[in-house]
Amino acid sequence: MPPSPRTLGPLARAWRLLAMLLAGATVVCAQIMHSNDLFPFGALDQFSSGTDPDGEVVNTCLLGVRDGESIDIAFGSGTVGIQRAEMENQLELVAADPSLLAPLVVTYDAAHPETPLDALVLCQRITPLRAGVPHGEVRLVEVARWEAGA
Repeated sequence: MPPSPRTLGPLARAWRLLAMLLAGATVVCAQIMHSNDLFPFGALDQFSSGTDPDGEVVNTCLLGVRDGESIDIAFGSGTVGIQRAEMENQLELVAADPSLLAPLVVTYDAAHPETPLDALVLCQRITPLRAGVPHGEVRLVEVARWEAGA
C-alpha cells in the first residue's frame, strides 16, 4: 500500500518559496547585468542567436609578443587564467583600460618563466562568410594592447 500524501508544513513552504524567489532574482539580475558571472543562472548570451550565413564570425584571441614575434596564446586556466567567454564579456572594459591585461601576463609568465612576454594583444579575428562557408581574407583587429614597462 503506497504511503499517504502529507501536506507541507509552514516552514517547509516558506523555505521552498524563499529558494524559488532567490533563484528567480538571480536570473533577473544576471539578465539585467548581462553577465555570466552567476552561472548557471547567467545570461548565456552565446546561445541566444545564430550567425548570418553571409555575415562574419568574430573570434576573440590573444597574441603574445616576445622579442618582436607574435605567438597565439589560448585562453584557459593553464595559460592566462581566464576563459574566452569571460574576456568577451569584458571587452569594452579592457579596451578602455588595457592595464586589465596585466594579470593575464603575470599568469602566463608564471607558467613560462623562461620566455616572458613583452606585450599582450587582445584581438579579434574576423572571418567573412558566404553561404555559411569562410570566404575571403581573415582580418585581425586589435582591441587592446598591454606593454611591459608601460
